[in-house]
Parts: sequence; structure tokens; C-alpha cells
Amino acid sequence: MLSTIGRSARTGQYLLRTLGAATSSAPLGNAGFATAGTTDRVLEISSDKDFAAKLAEVSGSGSLMICDFTAKWCGPCRMIAPVFSSLSNKYPDVKFVKIDIDNGALGNTVNDHSITGVPTFVYYKGGRRVESFSGARPDMLESLIQKHTSPAK
Repeated sequence: MLSTIGRSARTGQYLLRTLGAATSSAPLGNAGFATAGTTDRVLEISSDKDFAAKLAEVSGSGSLMICDFTAKWCGPCRMIAPVFSSLSNKYPDVKFVKIDIDNGALGNTVNDHSITGVPTFVYYKGGRRVESFSGARPDMLESLIQKHTSPAK
């Protein structure tokens, strides 16, 4: 139990350092964990139908879409939310969507993605799933964006 608490504390400290860097490079208004009052490009998906429509949209365009599977009760989700929001402004050609796993209207979407923990980030490129990972890891979140938006060599 104690080692779990220690790991959680270290993860929290890492996120705070990273979040501090994100907020200093791209101000988020109310700095901290909340994103209230900030402007971002994150679309909150409200139903399975909305998700299917957004996926079809990126399929036709060939662009990158990142899905943040989240929950209101999840501490790490609240900690990574400002980073996700900041990245949505930093990468305007990438689609950022948020999916609340507790929203019953998204049950099929959550089940289809086999979500077992939050936050979970799923990357789609041209409508095809290309990457996913779980955990509040800002470095991984951005490095995968860079990987999938860099020009093909």
C-alpha cells in the first residue's frame, strides 16, 4: 500500500512539473487542474452516434484524432485535462475529443475500445486506430502527436 501511495505521489509531482511547463508556454487562464474559463479546441462527444460521425469525418480527411477517455471522478484525468486542452491549441490540425466513460449514451464506444482504466488516449489517423496508452503521461501524449503529424519520410 505504501509503495502505491509513493508511486502516486511521484506521478502527481511529475504531472505538476509538466503542467507548470505547459502553462508557462501556453497560458491556461485559471492555472491549476481546472479548465473552467479557458478556450480550447476539445470537443466533448455526447453519444455513440456523435463519435461515429467524428470518426467518419477524420476518415475522409486523413487527419489525426485523439480520443481522451476520461471520468469526472478520476484524479489523474483532472490533472492531465489542462495539458490536453493546451495541446489542442498548439496543434490546430489535430482533432481532440473527450469521451466520458460514465455517459451511458457512449456505452458502445467505451466497450468497443475495451477501456479498462482512465485516462486512456486513443489515436486515430485517417479513421484507423494507430496508437493508444493509459495513464496521465504528458510526454507520451505529445510525442505521439508529433510522431503522427510529422511528414512521411
